[in-house]
Amino acid sequence: MWDDVRNLPLLVKLIFLRLFPFFLGLLISTCASRYYLTLVSPGITSETRLKKQTDLRMEEASFYGPWAYSHTTFYIEKSQLSKVLDDPNNTVFQSKEKFLLRKGDVSQLHLLFEFCYDKSKQIDIEKDMENYRFQLNGVDPTEKLVYLYPYSYFKKGKKFRQRFPFYERLAYPREHILITTGYDQLYCVRTLLGFDLTIEKQGKNLFEVTTPRNQLLYYEYEMDKEFVRFKDEEIN
Repeated sequence: MWDDVRNLPLLVKLIFLRLFPFFLGLLISTCASRYYLTLVSPGITSETRLKKQTDLRMEEASFYGPWAYSHTTFYIEKSQLSKVLDDPNNTVFQSKEKFLLRKGDVSQLHLLFEFCYDKSKQIDIEKDMENYRFQLNGVDPTEKLVYLYPYSYFKKGKKFRQRFPFYERLAYPREHILITTGYDQLYCVRTLLGFDLTIEKQGKNLFEVTTPRNQLLYYEYEMDKEFVRFKDEEIN
């Protein structure tokens, strides 16, 4: 009996050593993802993002600021489009009335392309973002809405972590808007695109982005009667 008691700490150590790699791997895989397979912003979750076929382009990272630059595309489900359009963080540069008139059109599908940049760099961002070109399966979009989108972020040394949309609309019954805490604002540009639904294929679909510097960014997603959700946690 007493031998069992004396051996108990050793048994605990052995169990810990066996389980430590599992918990370490779980921690790393969780921290590796910018979005954690959760809510990104109203109407958008990380599992609706498209799969990247290209890494970060160095010319783009240099232009926008390497610490801040990233690019991502999301598939916007019809039931979530109104939440995306009504997000209090949207800073729209163009009238959205025409786009809003068609938000319930079942003949349209919607993708949202987002890139983030260092706001301290001298960039004419309005001119820059208007010079992007987009195609889905080789076809141009029928509608485009471009706007700024702020996130809050935390920074430690040269590392930072994007957190939440800067403004948060509280749910009923409080129904007011809070500013999320963080180190500062991270500015991103969102382009909400409408495409004719007939160009979407069952199986793989290719989304192509051409930047103002003629750099090509490729994404793909799959349809199996409906959008096949993204499950891989590593997105960068």
